[in-house]
Amino acid sequence: MTAGLFAALLSASSFGQAPSQPPNQAAGHPSSGAPTQAQPQAKQEPPVVRVTTRLVQVNVIVQDRKGEPVTDLTRDDFTLLDQGQPQIVSTFSVESLHTLPAAQPAPPNVFSNRFEQKTHTPTSVTVILLDGLNTRFEDMAYARAQIIKFLGQLQPQDRVALYTLTTRLTVLHDFTSDATSLLRALERSKGHVSAELAASERELAASEPEPANPMGIDALDEFLKAANQRMADFYTINRVGRTAGTIEDIANHLARLPGRKNLVWVSGSFPFSIGLDTPFTPETTSQERRTFSEEIERAARALNNANMAIYPVDARGLTGPSFTTRAPAFRAGQQGPGLRRNPVGPIGLSPDRANIDTMNILADRTGGRAFYNTNDIQGSVRRAIEDSRVTYVLGFYPTHGNWDAKFREIKVQVKRPGLHLRYRRGYLALPEATFDSKKREVLMRAAVDSPLDDTSLGLEAHLHVVDVPGAMTLKIELLVYSRDLTLVAQGDRWAGAVDVLFVQRGTDGKELAGELKTLNLNLVRGTYDEIMKKGLGLTRNLPPAPGAAQLRVVVRDVGSGSIGSLTIPLTKLIPSSGG
Repeated sequence: MTAGLFAALLSASSFGQAPSQPPNQAAGHPSSGAPTQAQPQAKQEPPVVRVTTRLVQVNVIVQDRKGEPVTDLTRDDFTLLDQGQPQIVSTFSVESLHTLPAAQPAPPNVFSNRFEQKTHTPTSVTVILLDGLNTRFEDMAYARAQIIKFLGQLQPQDRVALYTLTTRLTVLHDFTSDATSLLRALERSKGHVSAELAASERELAASEPEPANPMGIDALDEFLKAANQRMADFYTINRVGRTAGTIEDIANHLARLPGRKNLVWVSGSFPFSIGLDTPFTPETTSQERRTFSEEIERAARALNNANMAIYPVDARGLTGPSFTTRAPAFRAGQQGPGLRRNPVGPIGLSPDRANIDTMNILADRTGGRAFYNTNDIQGSVRRAIEDSRVTYVLGFYPTHGNWDAKFREIKVQVKRPGLHLRYRRGYLALPEATFDSKKREVLMRAAVDSPLDDTSLGLEAHLHVVDVPGAMTLKIELLVYSRDLTLVAQGDRWAGAVDVLFVQRGTDGKELAGELKTLNLNLVRGTYDEIMKKGLGLTRNLPPAPGAAQLRVVVRDVGSGSIGSLTIPLTKLIPSSGG
């Protein structure tokens, strides 16, 4: 879909009034109000009306002096502090490695982005992300060899997925405990030489002294040097933005999966800043000077919302100390928006300090651990998985009432002495989100482009072909789960809105047709009660685009900005669509 077509979709007219009955209400259908195995918790979760009250969840790992998980703590054993103020632990659960009961198979042509609708869903999973975008080819080759060793020792209770990041995010294999299938998937993937990394590393080369120019054309030398620096900065900014977006995509995809999630991020670099470690001189005035605190914070927030801990692993293995006359990238007391930075040692430390600081900050903010300067990459992955054996999830509703976008520190304590705790160290007290048309376009565009389905909004779709005289029509009966909607009471009615986007793609991924509608909700009590009980149902008829092989459905809750997406294959429904 071209940018112009996508922008045109954003100005499309809205749906009419929401139907009072969702589709597929036949008894026993997964989207019906009747109890089924596919929705085992439907009656256990009361309807949720989201306004300004926000639940903050803290995933806590508790280990004894031997590093073994502690399994017998209760809610009363914990004390939770927000900026030093005690909070009421409103929700509490103990989660361990197990698999949810098998769900009832969905009827033909019914698709869902909810994990509880799928067979044998694990409650704790680990994604291994092999980051070829930010890693040199030789370092990634070593890291892959280490991952192969780890997979050769995979245990039956492990649930591991393999993803790669190169020019885009690719799912090599979804969650499984089958080491053979994971190894085959890894073998099928090819190595990647990151042109973006090579181009952005010109920054380091540009700072080194160069031999005198025999032609004596100093002005031309400085011009070319400045141009190279600007190009290097461009590639670095693009690389960091793409990496942070990938982490967000993974977190959003796994947001509704129960239990603790781990992201083992095997990478060679993730710069936190550009130019801050370079003194101001006439030769460096052209260099970009900025931090990536906003990108890092956005990724950390998505991870925390998904109850997902990140484990950065340095793909370079054991590295010796290197010294430089450059100033350190971070200075003691230096702060960025919503981020606390660790003090850095004296001038002369390795420039790798920037990478290590980023790894530590992300791990610290999400309850994970950073592994660097070690050749035991396979051991690092194993320790990350072992952290999921038993976790405690504490939820509280902050009472401060001061949503000023500042970082608030969380502390968790237990009554029993001698225990080691690891958990996320805080959260940003963000005000209610506002979304202008530009931000709306960015969010919807990112959801369409992501190779992973976003699960922040629960979706279910029943798709079938309707033959009408002279044409073929795709009938889509879409259900949005009520617990994920933002509906605000206004007098005797409830108001809200959702954006609904349909995009058809060809076998080559090219976008062939699209339609965006906005559904404005203004519900009377009866309709509201029905939606809270069964979900918000929408029906749409679309003409299949010539050559369409896939339908991408994206729904965005206007009130919260939360997004759900579905990827539906069309080739079986429309055999001729691939031609």
